[in-house]
Amino acid sequence: MKTAEITFLAILAAFAASLAIGSLDLKYADEFSFGPGFVPLNVGVLIVICCALQALRSLAKSRKEAAEAGDRQEHADTSPNIAGLLITTAIIVLGVAAMALGSVLAPIFAMIFLLSWRVAHHPITSSLFVGATTTAAIYVIFAIWLNLPVL
Repeated sequence: MKTAEITFLAILAAFAASLAIGSLDLKYADEFSFGPGFVPLNVGVLIVICCALQALRSLAKSRKEAAEAGDRQEHADTSPNIAGLLITTAIIVLGVAAMALGSVLAPIFAMIFLLSWRVAHHPITSSLFVGATTTAAIYVIFAIWLNLPVL
């Protein structure tokens, strides 16, 4: 695993563990419904489990690649990642603009679109569709169903 991957997994696992531990003081459930500690505890535990599984999977993959590579050495590309820098800058600019305008849907759309297009390598039309449908689902759940302001 790369150092960045290890760092990200460690930070994410620490955040999830603190979320789960912090929710232990909240009521988990009562006789009729879930309590306020239900979602944070379950989400925290699931994220910690997912981080552990990802770490084990990456460790097994790196060991397999090391065994297959043998004595062959691969040269790492040391050129700067301009596309990644531009994507990150676009997300930050959209996030700041959304905070100024009071909406979170624009940066959510941008992140989903860019992740689908650049990380998952979907075609641009599929990425636009995934971004639009995910943003629409988030709007329906939070704005219409839960009546929370997202615009």
